[in-house]
Amino acid sequence: MKEAKTMLAVMMKQSMKPNVVTYNTLMDGYCLCNEVKKAKYIFNTMVQRGMMPDVKTYNIMINGFCKSKMVGEAINLFEEMHFKNMIPNTVTYSTLIDGLCKSGRTTYAWELVDEMSDRGQPPNVFTYNSFLHTLCKSHHLDKAIALVKKIKDQGIMPDLYTYTTLIDGLCKGGRLKDALKVFKDLLAKGYNLDVVTYTTMICGLCNAGLFEEAFVLLSVMEDKGCFPDASTFEIMICALFESGENDKAEKLLREMIARGLLML
Repeated sequence: MKEAKTMLAVMMKQSMKPNVVTYNTLMDGYCLCNEVKKAKYIFNTMVQRGMMPDVKTYNIMINGFCKSKMVGEAINLFEEMHFKNMIPNTVTYSTLIDGLCKSGRTTYAWELVDEMSDRGQPPNVFTYNSFLHTLCKSHHLDKAIALVKKIKDQGIMPDLYTYTTLIDGLCKGGRLKDALKVFKDLLAKGYNLDVVTYTTMICGLCNAGLFEEAFVLLSVMEDKGCFPDASTFEIMICALFESGENDKAEKLLREMIARGLLML
């Protein structure tokens, strides 16, 4: 960010006027560094210099505020868009909905789903994933399953994050059979599962003491060309040690070191 600001100074020194893209890039950079206050300063500077923020500008700032748990500030900017007759797009709504869900304000978030549909900005899988995450976290698992069915009925295809979130929620909610059903269904349908999805299912099996099944899944995972990462091994090793399966844990630990996933 220091170098980026220097570049801005060089631009201005050469009488090259920064435009909305320049400012948006700087704001995005600060938000990625969790320096949302500096991003807001750039936003204010831009406005003071007579530059009109666009929808992307607001999306960047709303996202930055939501990630920093400053949802009130995000709502203020969202309302400012309405005041300026600027139409929020699906990204704007989905970003704010995610922030609202994570701060427990789901009623307002659902109101925004209705509003965005009325304004011709249909909710997508990312919009609904925010609600799914909240439902799973609060163990409203039947509602979570119903939500996945609802979006499929609307013609919206759940993505890998949707299914991984649901599997994780079911495992943590003591519904391992349901989690396995979802997982096996994905395998049967030929989904190209990633390391996060496999690790989530392995974690569920380990927490239920089903270590043999977890080792089988570890083997299946590698056969399909998806290789476990440090997190996969750590979850299994910790669970094995906690269950007194020290030999198996130590063997796995040696395997982890051999693969270069653990530096001694």
